[in-house]
Amino acid sequence: MVLFCIYTLGACRTIYVGDSGELVAAAHVLGIPHPSGYPLYVMLGKLWTLLVPLGSVAFRMSLFSAACASVACSVLFLVARRLECDRLSALLAALLLAFGPSFWGEANIQRVYALNALFVSVATLSALEWDRSRRRRDLVATVFVCGLGATNHSFMGIYGVAFGVYALITDRRSVLRFGTLAAVVVAGLIGLLPYSYLPIASSFDPPLDWGNPETWSSFLAVVRREGFWQRAWIESPLDLVVITGDYLAGIARELAWVGLPLVAVGVAARRRGTLLFLLVMLLNLLVMASHGSRSDLFIWHRYYIPSYAMTALLAAIGASYVSRRFFRWSSALALIIPLVLLVTGWQRFDRSDYRIADDFSRSLLATIPPGSSLSATDDNILFVLIYLTMVEGVRPDINLVLQGVGGEKPNLRFDPETEPLYFTHHPNWNHPQLDIVPVGLAFRVWRRGEPLPELKQPPEELRSAADESVPRDYLTQNLVGHYYFMLGFTAERTHWPRAKDLLERALREAPTNDVLFYNVGLIYQRNDLLHDALRVFRRSHEINPRHIASSSKARASAKIAEVEAAIRSSR
Repeated sequence: MVLFCIYTLGACRTIYVGDSGELVAAAHVLGIPHPSGYPLYVMLGKLWTLLVPLGSVAFRMSLFSAACASVACSVLFLVARRLECDRLSALLAALLLAFGPSFWGEANIQRVYALNALFVSVATLSALEWDRSRRRRDLVATVFVCGLGATNHSFMGIYGVAFGVYALITDRRSVLRFGTLAAVVVAGLIGLLPYSYLPIASSFDPPLDWGNPETWSSFLAVVRREGFWQRAWIESPLDLVVITGDYLAGIARELAWVGLPLVAVGVAARRRGTLLFLLVMLLNLLVMASHGSRSDLFIWHRYYIPSYAMTALLAAIGASYVSRRFFRWSSALALIIPLVLLVTGWQRFDRSDYRIADDFSRSLLATIPPGSSLSATDDNILFVLIYLTMVEGVRPDINLVLQGVGGEKPNLRFDPETEPLYFTHHPNWNHPQLDIVPVGLAFRVWRRGEPLPELKQPPEELRSAADESVPRDYLTQNLVGHYYFMLGFTAERTHWPRAKDLLERALREAPTNDVLFYNVGLIYQRNDLLHDALRVFRRSHEINPRHIASSSKARASAKIAEVEAAIRSSR
């Protein structure tokens, strides 16, 4: 209850950036979000919002995460006690997870990772019960929890593999009995039953229906995320060294560095379950390395929360071992670590005044004329628009085109003058009769050569971003940077000095967004500001030397060479 109160005090009252808008909208309309569909999160979220009618639907789902996170930490306390840790050491495990930066960052917003952490904790508790008793029912229960958890987040399938390997290593003979294997398979399939929600919900044609999984092939495509994620950062086996180094550094940060010796002692103690924890961590790392993008691996560490839960348990084992063998009050002293994490993390994770994603999208919608179609893309913008239109009913007079949702491209037939069409991002069209004109926070399709009508412009300042005490993660920084980039892009054709000021502000707001720097470089290059273009292209390359997310898949290094050649020729 204490943890729930802490998370609730800092809970996000409005919709957050990233996946949050789509997930909350799916729960509200009983639709289907992006693969793998997250059916258990959607159904439990819908039930929660009905049972807890406090504030907006977004706030209720923030409280759902707070509840899941709080219980996950409490179960981790029980796991540590099952490992024969003293009470203070068990409390250490719970609080190290509770106030670890990555976990706390997911405990008061609307995403699936707090619920996933709860399943990790429950599965670990069940696995240790089987390890102690060797009863078939405990083995079956663990597999069921893994299957059920996989319908919230696919990582629990990976956890199931780790547990299976652990069970075979520790008691191969009893596990490989026919009756046991049959019971395990049945339990896993029963756990996966929430996936039946996908075709059932799709048959009702909800407004959010990713992949339309009504046939067996489309159902499997959604569950297996076929064609959904193709941004793997890894290019050679040597990259695994870099990924592993960042993974280990992430563990150190989660434990405020000083907790690492306790983890080392916990591993050396070789208490029951240690091998399972190490297997979970190893598979967590390998799976992420095999498909994670640059931001997945090096910016967002939420995908490693299962590993952080395991290291919290190892630290508890280490603290308990030291307390029993050497210094009686070492566990109590170790509680200083989560206390430091609490004090230093409070402002960083206080989302109670967060309004930036909501403010951005409302400002965008306010500039769109009635009766227009708005084709939206990019999770950071599209998903918030989905929430505002589907859940809060903002601007029902606008037709929101969910560009790319489910892999289908909309068939657009329109008259630019009588049926206005807008895009949140440049569609990269090359039509001889049409221009794509930046107008505020969107692009309007207009007849080439015709004067553009007077259009409503967004505010020159994103008011919600003025309060520096409101925390900004990577996605929020990118959203604020995009706001000023679009204003600068719009001003380019009428007031260049103002445009340049806005573009430079965009770069200051999102200092680690390689794509933003690349796009600003293109604007500078076409305005013959070659030295400025060279500066921002170099910064883009410095941030991410790999392929950037541009339509041509060009490297910033190629643009650097091109601009350098242009500078030499101009001399």
